[in-house]
Amino acid sequence: MEAVERGSDLSYAVGGSHGPIPIQNQLISFRIDGKPMFYRTRTIASFSDGDTASAVGNMKNGTLEALALRNHTTGATYHAPYIMPAILALVLVVIGLPMIGFLGIGLLFVGFGAWVLWKVWNVYQAVQQLPAS
Repeated sequence: MEAVERGSDLSYAVGGSHGPIPIQNQLISFRIDGKPMFYRTRTIASFSDGDTASAVGNMKNGTLEALALRNHTTGATYHAPYIMPAILALVLVVIGLPMIGFLGIGLLFVGFGAWVLWKVWNVYQAVQQLPAS
């Protein structure tokens, strides 16, 4: 691993009556085997120059956008949570199916639930593809 770079950006979540709430995202970029890699997380990931790491994700414009990372030096694994989002997505689908007949509103629930399940499945597969420490 070469030249670990860290940064942050803000995204916004829907807040109560006081408007959007800023959420701090941690941005990590470095090179694995000379290839650029980028990872966005809401937790602090521990990587230093010289650590051995593995990443699984999608290539976009010559940069690997990692879905899951493993630091083999420390044994830590980093990825987005997938159990609770999967459960909530299944709840959306179950709620949406009976509502399809009611002006098609259920299609929104089913569609959004299916999209979340697809994203969760991608993260799950990425975690399973990481080599063991």
